[in-house]
Amino acid sequence: LVASDAIGMGMNLSIKRIIFNSMFKSNGESVVRLGHSAVKQIAGRAGRRNSPYPSGEVTCRDPEDVEHLKRCMATDIKMIESAGLL
Repeated sequence: LVASDAIGMGMNLSIKRIIFNSMFKSNGESVVRLGHSAVKQIAGRAGRRNSPYPSGEVTCRDPEDVEHLKRCMATDIKMIESAGLL
């Protein structure tokens, strides 16, 4: 399966491993590096409870991206304290 970063937006797939081809994406105006939240969302598609792969693996194609991937995966995401509609 080859997918864009949209794969991180709630798709439940029975996959064991995510391999990032790139840690960069276009935001419509420029090419930007994926942030820790997006990386964790995408990486979270690998290994799902009640799937054949309860534990997932994540890596990247370019060895130069490994440190960024490690930092992203180690970063805690701040819990949302409140939400509302404007």
